[in-house]
Amino acid sequence: MDYEKICFVVMPFGKKTVEGKIVDFDLLYEQIFEPAISGTVLPEGGFLEPHRTDRDFFSGDIKLDMFQYLEYSRFVLADITGLNFNVGYELGARHRARESGTAIFRQVQFAPPFDISSIKAFPYEYEPNEEAEKSRELVKRVLTESLLQNRLDSPVWLALSTQRKTNDIDLVLNDAENAIRSLDWIRAMDIYRGALKLWPANSHVKMMLGLLCRDRGIWNEAITQFDGVVAIVPLYGEAHREKGVAENKLAQREHKPLDTRPAPGEIALRRAVELNSKDFDAYASLGGVLKRAGRFQEALEAYEEAVSLSGGHPYPLLNALKLRVPLTGRLDLSSQDKLRLIRAERLRDGQAKLTPAFDSPWCFFDLAEIRLYRGDVEGFLSAARAGLYEITDNFQWDTFVSSLELLRPAATELPWLSDALLRLATVI
Repeated sequence: MDYEKICFVVMPFGKKTVEGKIVDFDLLYEQIFEPAISGTVLPEGGFLEPHRTDRDFFSGDIKLDMFQYLEYSRFVLADITGLNFNVGYELGARHRARESGTAIFRQVQFAPPFDISSIKAFPYEYEPNEEAEKSRELVKRVLTESLLQNRLDSPVWLALSTQRKTNDIDLVLNDAENAIRSLDWIRAMDIYRGALKLWPANSHVKMMLGLLCRDRGIWNEAITQFDGVVAIVPLYGEAHREKGVAENKLAQREHKPLDTRPAPGEIALRRAVELNSKDFDAYASLGGVLKRAGRFQEALEAYEEAVSLSGGHPYPLLNALKLRVPLTGRLDLSSQDKLRLIRAERLRDGQAKLTPAFDSPWCFFDLAEIRLYRGDVEGFLSAARAGLYEITDNFQWDTFVSSLELLRPAATELPWLSDALLRLATVI
């Protein structure tokens, strides 16, 4: 068997219940992944060949076949929709086996688990037919570009990229990861800080500490760690992205001008999208920096690129809609906008119902804004209150409230807007 031509697909088999909905994964394989893989041209010529262990017509041990596919296949595509245990196990085995040649996909309405939320998972949809065709093209594009660039995509190999020299650091990192799983953020940060005294050039430790500082609003230390990561791994786009976000947040906290050229964080974020043109989060973050700089047209373009790349993620989608109003004087929701808002509401509602809520408080604030667009003022206020209870910093509430002010010129399209914003002011 020529594994250099094989794309092994890791996904559930048959029909499975995912968050109360029946998903036919065999149909997804046949209609989305199989044709997309078969149509992907290899850099040296020829085409990728899709394989799934239950579809191979030869005798042998299916478990042995699976491990051989995971170890030797040119590419592995994993669908993590539904958080299937076998899929997670096989994905982990692949990430440990190969430093590149792995791509993760998920259906757009289901949230990824916390432990891999920092890993790029491409969102796709299989209905209606127009979305299915877009998904096939997305899969082909991801496979084609990944085969050409051969970028490091394994978080395991990234963590090992600094060549840990002793077993001691493994014990330290395991201790920190256990603290994170226990939601003991302070202890995890202290462990990482101690580890950096012993292994100051470990980019994985720096990145993890930077992310924890980011989530706690410790912007100076976060920037220091992200600076350290890009010094060690200059082509690590995600580190440039997080650095840019932190730089802009620090400027806000210190009440520095946000409308400079370049704006705080702009250089790092533009480098991030240069390194990874498919990073919708980097484009969305760049849009936020440009919006705060008052460069609304540039911000709108960045947000719209993020919407396109993400398949309609709520964060860039809602920001793009709000920016239309000061630029055109109208909200002017299209049928595609309304469809995307329906999907965004379903996603954010599911995330808000998790324990703990995923991406809080923004899942609640986005849910509130979506309800505002369809005139559900009570639902808007209820979700806003729920988000208020979840904030960890006053800037989160202030950002939510001030961004809605952009909608005021569209009051004729949203006749309930003034009353809703007036009542919102009494919530806090």
